[in-house]
Amino acid sequence: MPDDDLADEFGEYAPEELLQALVLSLLTSADLDELCDDADLPQVTHDDGLPVTITSARTYRDAGVLTLDRGVWLELSDGSVFGLTVQISRRPRGEVTLRRR
Repeated sequence: MPDDDLADEFGEYAPEELLQALVLSLLTSADLDELCDDADLPQVTHDDGLPVTITSARTYRDAGVLTLDRGVWLELSDGSVFGLTVQISRRPRGEVTLRRR
């Protein structure tokens, strides 16, 4: 893919936005029970033995006030809600470029 096409596809992504998009993609790439199996972790199940599923996943910008932090909200079928924050403690010192392998 030419560099111009990458710029069009990703726009002006900052590193924290890429990490946020990666977390969202990873957590929604399969059902939660499959992700647990792939990571060799126990599955989360309801009382009836059925697996808990991700019912909603969305990105957020932390509080929307002068912060670079980003994150992903996950709502699960058992009613629980989790917020995973990509917290920025230091930005890259030099220019960061995007490329596909």
